[in-house]
This record gives sequence, structure tokens and C-alpha cells, in this order.
Amino acid sequence: MATRQRRNSVLRHLALPFCFLLILGYFVFHALHGGYGVYALGDMKARADALEADLLAYRIERETEEHRIALFRRETLDPDMMDERARAYMNVAHPDELVILTN
Repeated sequence: MATRQRRNSVLRHLALPFCFLLILGYFVFHALHGGYGVYALGDMKARADALEADLLAYRIERETEEHRIALFRRETLDPDMMDERARAYMNVAHPDELVILTN
């Protein structure tokens, strides 16, 4: 009875590790260059800093508006401020006031 013997090929033994290296390389590449990778981390930090600055500006603007609204509450209503805002809104002045126009 004759038997066939195969030679052990070097490529056959390296095929599986090579496939694993390709898969590992794929994941390493995307861990570095992907949208949430190491190189994108700096861009995300810069964007987060810009958004924090915007948030601070919006908070300051909101506090300013809340303060202006608080001036119109009945307990703290300032008649001079109310008169000033009404004149500015309606674009009127007292007869004894002097209006200076600037361009």
C-alpha cells in the first residue's frame, strides 16, 4: 500500500499568524487614525475647549439678561430705569431734554 506524504510548507505554517497580523494591523491603524483615534484626540480637546468658551460666554449673557429681567420685578422696579427703557423703546424725549445725534 502506497502512502502519499506531503512536505510541510513554510507558507502553510505562516498563513494563520499572517492573517492575525493583518487583523491586528487593521485595528491598530484605526486606533491611531480613526475618528476617535489617538491623533483625533487633540482635535477633540481643542473643540471641547472652544465649546467650553462658548458655554462661558452664553452663561455670562444669560446672567446679564436675568439681571435685567430682575430689574423689572415689582419688588425691585426702578422708576428711572423703567422711564429710560420706555423712552428708548418708543424713541421719545421730554420737552426739556437735549438730544445729541451722533453718526
